[in-house]
Amino acid sequence: MSKEIEFNMNNSENIDMDLSRKELANLVFPEAKYTVDDLESRYPVRELKQGAIVARVAPSPTGFMHIGGIYSALVSERLAHQSGGIFFLRIEDTDKKREVEGARTLIIDSLHNYGIEYDEGPVSEAQDSGGYGPYTQSQRVEIYQSMAKHLLEKGLAYVCFATAGELEEISDKQKELKTRLGYYGEWAMWRDRPVKEVIELVKKGTPYVIRFRSQGM
Repeated sequence: MSKEIEFNMNNSENIDMDLSRKELANLVFPEAKYTVDDLESRYPVRELKQGAIVARVAPSPTGFMHIGGIYSALVSERLAHQSGGIFFLRIEDTDKKREVEGARTLIIDSLHNYGIEYDEGPVSEAQDSGGYGPYTQSQRVEIYQSMAKHLLEKGLAYVCFATAGELEEISDKQKELKTRLGYYGEWAMWRDRPVKEVIELVKKGTPYVIRFRSQGM
């Protein structure tokens, strides 16, 4: 086989793979509307001096602000402001079952009461201050979905259908063999499955998660 024919065949396979990944990404994230360029334009690199730190505290609105959260916020605030950087508050509200009404206000008031002032973040239950929001985790879904879609398209992430039972079996086997625990290498059963097979399972409604594709194992 000539090098030219081999090159054309490989190029054709790569194009088919790219199209398949794009189809999969669109299937999994049909509503993701931002490109990487869109997000980089929306969130440009901050104009800060060299060595300046951008730090944040991300408490969950599940009740009172505990002493560990205050301590973490204080350390982050000092590191950011002493370096000429930015300190911001983000509300980590993904645990909806445990969320307490009014807890956001409690968090904001607690930080103010302890003299921990943030530059960006929620200033009330319904209002943010700053150009890099939203500062509530659940409101950033479009951003995360768009980036996950990009990773799928580029082959930097993959769809995994491993069940809780299968993952438990893997863990038990690894313990028995006294090897490193985790979903990797030979244990990652869905890492390198044909994209077409994955697409069909997604279409059938088979439950899945998205995993990063390690460049090592």
